[in-house]
Amino acid sequence: MEVTILAIIVVVILLIHFSRNKRKGRYGEKRVATILNSLPDEYTIFNDVYIEENGKSTQIDHVVFSPYGIFVIETKQYKGWIYGDERASFWTKNIYGNKYEFYNPLFQNYGHVKALESLLGFPYQYFIPIVVFIGDVTIKGDYPNHNVVYENELLDTIKYHISVLLPDDKLKWAINRLAYSSFETSDTAKEHIIQVKERISQYNSIINNGICPRCGGKLVLRQGRYRNFWGCNNYPHCHYIVKDY
Repeated sequence: MEVTILAIIVVVILLIHFSRNKRKGRYGEKRVATILNSLPDEYTIFNDVYIEENGKSTQIDHVVFSPYGIFVIETKQYKGWIYGDERASFWTKNIYGNKYEFYNPLFQNYGHVKALESLLGFPYQYFIPIVVFIGDVTIKGDYPNHNVVYENELLDTIKYHISVLLPDDKLKWAINRLAYSSFETSDTAKEHIIQVKERISQYNSIINNGICPRCGGKLVLRQGRYRNFWGCNNYPHCHYIVKDY
């Protein structure tokens, strides 16, 4: 009897935790959507987009179309210090000495860009991925090859791009293509969550078997400046690493 009651309590706590995280994520996305709404009319904004390509569903927080490129934005609402590396599978958030890992948002957003690339048939250079952090957060580390920004830097990051990449006819076609291809229902969201869990499971299984998930090479133990780490044996052609913080 006591075991049953304890199990129920654990389940309730987990459900509350999941519900809070879900609400927190939605709040962050709404906050970014409000910021994006202040962009001029030449920018067309899509929020909370679901698309399906090759039987796989992809959820994207924000897509912004403009003559200067297609901005693909991943929103993260966290508190504390964020430690990351462009090539690491997981980043770490540190809240009052408590450390929690989360999947590299650059990798996550790269998957979103590839899905849009496949849907629209545009080359990768048309897309500008951005990861924006919302909340009382401090970003640690350097990200010279990527846009990792705070919410108050988002608009300036977008407006920094002024070279025209998309002519008007191609831009309108892309906007219509996404408008007719994206969808959002409760069933779609549930199916997307199931697919994400399956992909994570497959991804972890590949790593556990000593295989590079990026190129299929072999993961080997390497000696770094401060600690050892597992990296792909196809380096320098593949820069994938599994790194702990």
